[in-house]
Amino acid sequence: MQSSNKKTWIWLGILLVMFIAAGYFLSSGHPQEYPGYVSESPSPSGTKAFYTYLNENAGVQRWEHEPEMLPGDDRDELLVMIEPFFVPDQQQMDEYSRYMEAGNTILLFKNNPKAMFDLAAIPGWAADDAITVKNQHGDEYEAAVQSQMRIEEENTDEVLLEDGAGVIALKRSVGDGSLIAVNSPAWLANDNVMDEDHLELIFFLMQQTEYSSIFFDEYIHGAGSGPNAATLYPQWMLVLALQLSVLTILWLWYQGKRFGPVRTPREEVVRFSNEQTAALAAWYQRGRRYQDSLKLQADYVKLLLQEKWGVPYRKTWQESTELLKRKVDEMPAEEVGMFTLELTKLLNKESVNKQEYLAWSKKLDRLQREVEEE
Repeated sequence: MQSSNKKTWIWLGILLVMFIAAGYFLSSGHPQEYPGYVSESPSPSGTKAFYTYLNENAGVQRWEHEPEMLPGDDRDELLVMIEPFFVPDQQQMDEYSRYMEAGNTILLFKNNPKAMFDLAAIPGWAADDAITVKNQHGDEYEAAVQSQMRIEEENTDEVLLEDGAGVIALKRSVGDGSLIAVNSPAWLANDNVMDEDHLELIFFLMQQTEYSSIFFDEYIHGAGSGPNAATLYPQWMLVLALQLSVLTILWLWYQGKRFGPVRTPREEVVRFSNEQTAALAAWYQRGRRYQDSLKLQADYVKLLLQEKWGVPYRKTWQESTELLKRKVDEMPAEEVGMFTLELTKLLNKESVNKQEYLAWSKKLDRLQREVEEE
């Protein structure tokens, strides 16, 4: 038995080493992946370069909470939203609008700004290569406009940038604040921000309003759910925790697993088994020996009456009637008398049918339970 246990632990140790090796290769063999347009992402599609530049020169913070927590008073803040991963629901959009109405500005970079802040868009064309972009003063810039949509302006809007296909950026007053919408978030990407005149265009747009602080909205990139295990701990630690969990389950299974045949102690069988009783009952039923079974049950109840209530065993059921009337609680005194009389007649019969047997067996069983429970 000890040899078997040693082999089991050896195999568990080998399995643990295999798990650790697999976890190491899984965690170190693949570079970390980052979603696009996130200010913490150093990947080509991230915006860490521009965020870091602003942080070093002007100071900038990340906003990772729901829009309802944005300050409602006039603080002259600039909230930069870069290609949201989802369109906020109407309640959240109302919170963003109230934020602008209080005197703050939202700078929205989105390929297709339709469905946000009641903006409308019309089809245009995408230009991966540099094209000429003009501002409202007629100044020309070179930029790659990768969006196929152009923003549809309203009469009160101020067109900031446009090309031959339509409006690229506009400014719209919202209460005491404003909304600046741009269809080219790719300008801020790490691999594009220094190309052409992208950086100059970004600063041109940021200069269209006055602000005392800048926030990058990361709630629209899924940061609103708060930190979780995947972000708080390194991947190798998560893999190791999973492996330890699996090994713990295996160890618990091994500790509770019964190897070999089930051996029940003899004393347990002798004291607690009801197999003989069940076999005897089945024999009486198959042989229709209802009368014999009923007499045995009645005799056993009389033994209990003597043991528990002191009713002499030698007395007949009718002779015990008065004593039972004082002891039995579940039957009235008159019913006790009828019970002993009819039971005596039944036991004196040569045979009983199944219906009589079942009915009287239940009555004796109720009396037996009452005697045993006292």
